Amino acid sequence: MKKLMLLISSTTSLALSGCSAMPMKNSISFQINDHLKGQDVVYRNNWPECSNLSGTPDTLKRQKYITTYSRCKVSPEGYVPQQIIIEYAPWLTMEQVEKILGDYPQKALSDIVLGFANEQQKMELKIWNLKQEELIAKIPATAWKHIILTPPKEIEKYKNQVPEGKGNRSRGKEIHYLISLNPDGSYDIETKLYWVSKYQEKWN
Repeated sequence: MKKLMLLISSTTSLALSGCSAMPMKNSISFQINDHLKGQDVVYRNNWPECSNLSGTPDTLKRQKYITTYSRCKVSPEGYVPQQIIIEYAPWLTMEQVEKILGDYPQKALSDIVLGFANEQQKMELKIWNLKQEELIAKIPATAWKHIILTPPKEIEKYKNQVPEGKGNRSRGKEIHYLISLNPDGSYDIETKLYWVSKYQEKWN
């Protein structure tokens, strides 16, 4: 009986040890808030795949530059890139762009999102976006700035910390970068630690 109890005790210890040794899944997300006065920001489209853009038309996701969104929930959930490079430059507001290129084809975009756009509308949106890309391409190389995020370092930093608040613990932790762009060209980065929550699956 003593041998049996010892065997059960050893097996339980190994099982518990195995469970505690399993690493918790980590997910990465970031959002950029610009505080530039009288200007918007444009980004080079070298971001990782973003699950929050799952409903965004390919005509926007495949553009060379990003002008319509500034958040990313890295996909797939649990994937941790070694680096995320964000390249950005001060840019015109949409009102200023429309003065140069004409009105943005919003109805065409809406119809594409709803799934009943015709070929003419798709071409209209494509042509407008190409014209905008040509305009952005004229931004001087010296105006582009770089932000480099290194998620593995944040995972190491937070590995022994428990996120506050409620969430789906079985889905692991989410490390969220809050990036603030300042008028003087500098930027600030703050990180938050959350449990991955159901309501965070899709957001822009």
